[in-house]
Amino acid sequence: MARCAYCHIETELYESQVPICVKCVDDDPDTRHKKAALFRELEEATKRAEAATDAFAAATNDIPSGIHPDGVQRIHNASRELSAARDEMIKAHERLNDFLKTGIVREESKRSD
Repeated sequence: MARCAYCHIETELYESQVPICVKCVDDDPDTRHKKAALFRELEEATKRAEAATDAFAAATNDIPSGIHPDGVQRIHNASRELSAARDEMIKAHERLNDFLKTGIVREESKRSD
């Protein structure tokens, strides 16, 4: 079964040979594109959080029983990256949820990198 080009849920409906779900078919093109962008943002944030989780697990599993200062720093760095990635994922969820509830895309605050 195909996935909706906008929200990625499974669908058998097509519009102009593009898979689209029942919820998205009634949306105007601008709304569809905003929704698709927010879903992509969430998907990318989720992938970053998963990668950060894997990196944290690798850092904690790779440390020998006698933790050295560099091992502690690796764990600290991985933890900080994991926390930041999870925060980004939460913000992406909130932006998508706000849009689905109100139809308005909340501005993303500038990241401090």
